Amino acid sequence: MITRNLIEYSIILLFKDRSDHLFSFLIFTFIVTLLSAVLFISDSLQSDLVESVKFQPDIVVENTLAGRAFKLSEEDLERVAELAGVSAVEGVVEGRYYFAQQRIWFDIKSDPSLSIAQMSVGAGVREAMRAQHYEDEFNFFTPKGKFTLKIINTHSPSTHLLSNGAIYVHPINARAILGFGLEEYSKLYVSVPNPNEVGDIALKIDQLLPTAKATPKEDVMAGYQHLFYYKGGIFMILYLVCMVSFLILLKNQIGLVYGEKKREIAILRSIGYGIREIIAMKFIQNGVVALSAFGMGVLIAYVYVFVAQAPLLRLIFLGSELSHRVELTPIVDLNLLFLLFVFSVIPFMAFVILPSWKVAIADMSEAVR
Repeated sequence: MITRNLIEYSIILLFKDRSDHLFSFLIFTFIVTLLSAVLFISDSLQSDLVESVKFQPDIVVENTLAGRAFKLSEEDLERVAELAGVSAVEGVVEGRYYFAQQRIWFDIKSDPSLSIAQMSVGAGVREAMRAQHYEDEFNFFTPKGKFTLKIINTHSPSTHLLSNGAIYVHPINARAILGFGLEEYSKLYVSVPNPNEVGDIALKIDQLLPTAKATPKEDVMAGYQHLFYYKGGIFMILYLVCMVSFLILLKNQIGLVYGEKKREIAILRSIGYGIREIIAMKFIQNGVVALSAFGMGVLIAYVYVFVAQAPLLRLIFLGSELSHRVELTPIVDLNLLFLLFVFSVIPFMAFVILPSWKVAIADMSEAVR
């Protein structure tokens, strides 16, 4: 039975042997910090992207030719609009513009609310333009010549991820920049009033336009939800570092039990402490270390990600020249934190309590001598 005196004595022994537990505390804190930071960044980016998808049309239709994006015509728009169950079809012009001076790409998006002489930009685009001394205006170079638009607005970094590298212009300017004709589109936005018909209509569009791809909103959202779980070799290296660190931590914990602590357990047994009391003491000591390290790791990760905006680590997920202008929205998934707690704290405790129990039930005479 755990009593107040037992708890106090366990804490006294913990502070007495703090140098032995310090290494375990630091390694455990590092592991929890790294994994929590990865989870926080992933959840934040997924949340922003999924939230942006909610405002997108039910189906997005894109055309391809020889494996590359190709234009859609007014005839394609009319054929899709004639399908039963489709309430509206909107043709849009979107694409990418290469900013040679900075060697980066901007996303060009149509915005009919802007005048033909104006444009608005994302925060990342604005910084890239200012680096080349474009303060109030920007020059676009096209095969038909150069034209200039006035910058009237900069989207806040906290709006959402997709606007960071985007330039919003009037549809006429979008066609001029990207080389589209008056009846040519890069995408078709299809509205379907009945959610149960979205999948069937997407299949009909694929059959109607063999070179086109119709993507329902649910597929886009599912892709975003899984996009940041795996990020190539670098992301797997983070897990490898955590696994190696955790194995080192467990080895250190076992070493503490079978080293000097074996003699300590033998002395406690010889002066009347039972096996339950010894196990309880070890549980209290290492519980304090594990819980404090877990709490400290989560707190450090939260500050690192949402206050310091995760320098260096965020590049694994974003990898864009403009990514440093994106603000991470504070999102904490308690379910994932609970899983992290289960698969870190419980093994940590088990690798101390089980060896301690094995030592406590053994013959103590040799250890005392």
